Amino acid sequence: MFSRLIGAAALAGCAAAAQAVPIEFQFSYTGFYDKVADRFDPAALIAGSFIADDLNGDGLFAKEELISFKHNGSNDYIGCGVGEQYYWKCTIDRFGYRIGSPLKFATTWSITDVAYQVNSSTITGEEYVYNYRSANGVDTRGWLWTDQTRFAIEAVNAVPEPLSLALLAIGAAGLGMARRRRRAGPR
Repeated sequence: MFSRLIGAAALAGCAAAAQAVPIEFQFSYTGFYDKVADRFDPAALIAGSFIADDLNGDGLFAKEELISFKHNGSNDYIGCGVGEQYYWKCTIDRFGYRIGSPLKFATTWSITDVAYQVNSSTITGEEYVYNYRSANGVDTRGWLWTDQTRFAIEAVNAVPEPLSLALLAIGAAGLGMARRRRRAGPR
């Protein structure tokens, strides 16, 4: 009886100690309506990556759980505007991803220098806007999400958590011991 209590306590302790680990995801959206060209562009691409840790274990990667976020060749949105990146400003206004669901985010970024200014904003499911201004002119792009826009995402380093594997091993060992006891019969 006492050994069962110890075994149950050990399993409960391992389960309580198991924590999520950061996972890196790579994502892409392909195919947008190009506002400037006034047509659908199937090759238009927004791609990026993020690293997040589901700290509260609710299955939703939220803005507060982001460790890194990049898209369209940008610098990391986490920690931007600090140190040598003082000229680069960015915001992540909204972010959320649940495995098996669409990725949702709203971001802005801008770079201002003496010779030029660049700013961009992305709201998934709605619009991507890019503006470049210099003494030589203005370059503006605008893409709209459509029903033809395709989303893809994959976890780059999705591996089982070490403590989850430990729980599996403990469970298998417990089953093996119970089986041996049954075979041995009462003493």
